[in-house]
Amino acid sequence: MIVLDGARMDSRAGLHAELREKLSLPDYYGNNLDALNDCLGELGERQLVVIESAGALLEADAAYAARLLRVFSDNGMQVLLD
Repeated sequence: MIVLDGARMDSRAGLHAELREKLSLPDYYGNNLDALNDCLGELGERQLVVIESAGALLEADAAYAARLLRVFSDNGMQVLLD
């Protein structure tokens, strides 16, 4: 299980910093959703992702948050918003 802090994801920069840290993404991670999709595809490991304080993420940029959730889903990861 991967636990993300939505309160730290209230900007795109914060979102990608949180993803980089919690998912242990490689140094070449490009800090965008296309790069996240590529990295998740390389991991091959399907896990549950819990986003705590998800309201902060959704309020900051709902459309980008929806795209993030789609990337997780497309890579076979289940997401729980808390």
